[in-house]
Amino acid sequence: MTRDSAAPTVLVAEDHNHDKFILQEVFKRAGIKADLRFVDDGEQMLDYLYRRGTFAAAGAAPVPALVLLDLNMPRLDGRKVVRILRADDGLRQLPVIALSTSESPKHITEAYSIGINAYLVKPASIPDYVAKISSLWQFWMSTASLPSLEGRP
Repeated sequence: MTRDSAAPTVLVAEDHNHDKFILQEVFKRAGIKADLRFVDDGEQMLDYLYRRGTFAAAGAAPVPALVLLDLNMPRLDGRKVVRILRADDGLRQLPVIALSTSESPKHITEAYSIGINAYLVKPASIPDYVAKISSLWQFWMSTASLPSLEGRP
């Protein structure tokens, strides 16, 4: 992944409009310059990643640097989406971060077992959410070395 001056694209799979708004506010308050792209469910996420349907037009689906994924979504849930991505040679390296309200050790263990790269419990307060997203961003976009997904079909 090249780290040039362009804002990295973050694909967010979230079915609740309130949570989308909160996440936009969190990124803004954290001072993170990112191109947030939202999809409502797992089916739309796959359409985005495979550039199908409304995402087929040139430029409609920039390659994300990171995916933030709600695990409990309608139509196709996040767990199934992760299993599909991890089976795909072109997308298996894509960093996928689970965003969840659940602190259940069972849910956390399950998420890691299917290939989630990190599990973030959504904090109750905006300041805590800003701190967590800032830390997550610092690690994934500044500290970690990421593979390039550019040029995939």
